[in-house]
Amino acid sequence: MARICFVSYEIHPTTPGGAGVLIHHAIDLLTGAGHEALLLLDMDQASFARFAEHDRLTFAHPGRVRAFRVDDLCGDFAAPGGASVFQVKSLRFAHALGRLRAAHQIDLVEFFEYCGPGYYAFVQRLFEPSFAAGPVLASRVHGSVEVLERFGNGLVRDVDHFMQHSIERRGLALAETLLVPTRAYYDAYYRPLYGLGPERALVSTPPKQSLPRVTGRPAPGEPFSIAFVGRMFHLKGVDQLVHAAVALMKDRPGLDFTVDLIGYDSADGPLGSYEAYLRTLIPTGLRGRFVFHGQQAHGRIAELLGRALFAVFPNRVESFCYALHEVYDAGVPVIANALPAFTDFFTHEKNCLLYDGTTAGLTRAMERMIDDEGLRGRVRRPYGVAEEALGGVYESPRALMPLANGVEPVPTDPSLVMVVFGTAHADIGASAAVRSMRAQASREFRVLCLMPGASEQGGTLWWCGSPYTVRDWEGRVLDASELVTTSSLAQFRAGDVIHPSWLMLCRRALARRADLGFAGTWTEHNGVTEPGTLDLTPELTPFVDGQRLQRVLLRTTPGRPVGELLDASLGRLGHLGLIWETIGRVGPGVLLPRALVRVSVVAGPASDADLQSLILRHGGVFGDRMAIAASLMARRGRAPAGTAAPMMVEPSLASAPAATLEHKIAMADELGATLLAKMAVKKMAKRMMAPDRMNGEG
Repeated sequence: MARICFVSYEIHPTTPGGAGVLIHHAIDLLTGAGHEALLLLDMDQASFARFAEHDRLTFAHPGRVRAFRVDDLCGDFAAPGGASVFQVKSLRFAHALGRLRAAHQIDLVEFFEYCGPGYYAFVQRLFEPSFAAGPVLASRVHGSVEVLERFGNGLVRDVDHFMQHSIERRGLALAETLLVPTRAYYDAYYRPLYGLGPERALVSTPPKQSLPRVTGRPAPGEPFSIAFVGRMFHLKGVDQLVHAAVALMKDRPGLDFTVDLIGYDSADGPLGSYEAYLRTLIPTGLRGRFVFHGQQAHGRIAELLGRALFAVFPNRVESFCYALHEVYDAGVPVIANALPAFTDFFTHEKNCLLYDGTTAGLTRAMERMIDDEGLRGRVRRPYGVAEEALGGVYESPRALMPLANGVEPVPTDPSLVMVVFGTAHADIGASAAVRSMRAQASREFRVLCLMPGASEQGGTLWWCGSPYTVRDWEGRVLDASELVTTSSLAQFRAGDVIHPSWLMLCRRALARRADLGFAGTWTEHNGVTEPGTLDLTPELTPFVDGQRLQRVLLRTTPGRPVGELLDASLGRLGHLGLIWETIGRVGPGVLLPRALVRVSVVAGPASDADLQSLILRHGGVFGDRMAIAASLMARRGRAPAGTAAPMMVEPSLASAPAATLEHKIAMADELGATLLAKMAVKKMAKRMMAPDRMNGEG
């Protein structure tokens, strides 16, 4: 039997949210089959105590369920200053999971994908000595913030959302296994948006909680209702239902029907309350025919469905939709938007009516369902759907290990390590960087020392817009024209202090994933850890770090002349241009969240000319994300004189309008696990903007 750890902000019935409901039902099924469940919960002490002492007993097999609180496992965790709230949340989960793994043998860890909580656990796994001793690290797809925004909600994008999207993207890319509710949903949204292959995903259908089956049905000619079950929220498309119902009431005044809107309100509307917004869409004379019931228990929902001729699910984007499946199983005919998440289970005119997503299409479908009693009978749950809950994923989770452990051989050729000196006559052997390299645990490297000025013996290396004489670490002059690349390249300043394990760890990470463009670690400056973001938001790096040299081990093509590596048109940003080119050719990289390089030299901002050249030459690798980054920078540049511009690494919403904040919290609420993004946004809203500054060094 397997031991499975679920990571969550929610658990039913202690907290609201669809993710908590899914986990509860999944645990009941798994423990019933003999498995053991661990819960790693990030919640306040009172909620956790209520769950541990009372709500845990509502599980079918509570003796096989154990819960652990993140805060209780993070007593020795210190949040790094300057990190985004999404980075900190992910770091806390990784820290707590590490403590849990030290005490318990775990076979499978299941994160949720939105807001990227598993990212740093996935990153740290790449730097570990072996996969064999650890559990499979999986991520369950519920609906990422980026998917919801791009395909449904269209909320304004700002720096915190950009980071949120980024950590989701990288978390999805690095998760060892993705659990998806339907193949069609994954293929329609996740594969094209994130560039994920079909082999990355395993279908694991969410378990359902059945509503009581309705017994009576409205008779022909009798008053009836049209039901909507779901949150009052833009993504649920309830506004489209209101428009369609109003049109139907006006076109056919003889129809005696009401609309039952069953579900709790949100703060997503332009008036704050989405219900209040919906009421403005209803003409005064028709408002009595729209009944807002609020959130109801299953028993009451079943009663209301007893008078419904049919139910409508006009969702704009959806990953599964519990309510649709439960209403269908209750024996109520359904009309649904033809979304990918629905078409795996529902077929037009066989077990539902699907429509084209337009209000006119919905109105036509509603009229047809009203007028055709035979149709209603045919589509009224003629057969079961989504009956195979969870699939076989949890039966033998260790069998997923080959998916997690698809590594390439560790490269045997040495890494090139460039050490850039600030003066031509510096003592090479006395430099901190060279001394650090002599102490490296890995011996597979060759050091090239770049001394300012052209070589008197010829063979000058032009690097980041300046001429250098190349020497080995014994001081011997090397002919730059004879130098060729190996499979990896790192660069440091002469004053850098590099931890003895740095090169070994970075080479190991690159060997683990062929799609990693680079591997590195965080840095330290003046005793303060500097959280890295090159792995998450490389598009913002030249604006945030300026001319800062990025201390990473970059994957390179062996045999290229070293002098031809950098784009000469990029000047001081040549090294970053090489990183961007590698991201386009190979893929993004990873930064281990440990400060293993101590730096001292502070860099200035990049010149406008170098920035423009960099974006023009290599910005295309990021697609529309580069355009979003540019718009963020434009807004940053428009900050009024004397005020702080939005920080790129430490986002703040302190000056955001209340409505915008409510929109963000509303988006968080719709994710299925409401607390993560809600808490994150609230915390960011409380932060004061720090003075804009460059934190990098040369």
